Amino acid sequence: MMRMKTVRGLLLGLLTFGLATSAVALNNSEIPGSVLVFPKFLRGNVTIDGILHPSSEFEIGVTCPKGVNCFEGQRVKLQAHWVCPGSQKPREKFICRETDFVMQTTVTATITLNPDNNPPAVGFYGSSAPPQGGVRLAPCKTGYLIVWVVDQFDRPIKWDGLVGTAVLRNTAASADAYNAIPIQAAKGLEPGALTDVDGDGKLDFDQSEYRAVTGAITGTIRYDSDTAPLVVTTLTLLTLDVRSNRPNAPTFVDIDFYNQFEVPTSTYAEFICWGEFKLSDIDQNLSQALQGSRKGLLQSGPAEKVDIFGIDDPQEGYVTLIGIVETRELSAAGDETSYSYSLYNDGNYVPTYFKYDWSYPED
Repeated sequence: MMRMKTVRGLLLGLLTFGLATSAVALNNSEIPGSVLVFPKFLRGNVTIDGILHPSSEFEIGVTCPKGVNCFEGQRVKLQAHWVCPGSQKPREKFICRETDFVMQTTVTATITLNPDNNPPAVGFYGSSAPPQGGVRLAPCKTGYLIVWVVDQFDRPIKWDGLVGTAVLRNTAASADAYNAIPIQAAKGLEPGALTDVDGDGKLDFDQSEYRAVTGAITGTIRYDSDTAPLVVTTLTLLTLDVRSNRPNAPTFVDIDFYNQFEVPTSTYAEFICWGEFKLSDIDQNLSQALQGSRKGLLQSGPAEKVDIFGIDDPQEGYVTLIGIVETRELSAAGDETSYSYSLYNDGNYVPTYFKYDWSYPED
């Protein structure tokens, strides 16, 4: 079983318990937001019936926010960032690369895009396709996508109208999908108001600019199996506490996996900004044979950034954590199925920010 390893961890537990019992404005994954997080993208293509399809494809829809009178053709501008995992090699400085781009659409329209921009994105304002290079190519093979609403000067604003879905095609024979995670702007702001209230070039998920985000995950899991039907389950984890295009400290997460009889396997995962893990690579005990059951439960402790190798990361400490699960099943006949879903959180928020604008000095 997991134990709080430091006095600091105990104090955090007491603090978050108090916050959980007070009026904390957490993001609501069931209503549109001013920010969307797509936890996973894949570069590349697959061929289905002779037609090329992107390995990952994203749909972003814009609704009219509650309490706003929208008009036909009303324009909405979006800022988007492909965010990459940081290298685990010290000589590459643990930098989480990102590439940003701007999109324009209208209320009730839908943008379709992919990290290779092949085929080109559609749904942009004023044409059936954007100008050449409208969607920038993702600078890595896999990572996550974050999108938020901006004004004509590219400043973040409140517009709780974004919804989104991702489709992942691992092979030509199998595909799955998940919903983007919406994050609403702070309750005290009016629709269209600037969200960067302190002007520091960050998206602050601390209830002053955007709703709060949590730092622990829980959910059900299908364990791996190397006998027919073959089963491979992967866990994708990310933190929004990212200093894009700058060195980032690694994030550590203690995780308890339980089988169907409540027997735990305690282990951990570690990543820099974003990580994807096959269950049996996290711990060889996380298989159906060794767990003694097909399915189980995972429950994490609070995610924590830890400074190592001299990295001076101002976000060191407890950070946000978001996760999705993907499971692929392969029968003896070669038939493949796959499915994915988001994980739950513990309701305890972690003040955090996504640093996107380096024209402002870092704290």
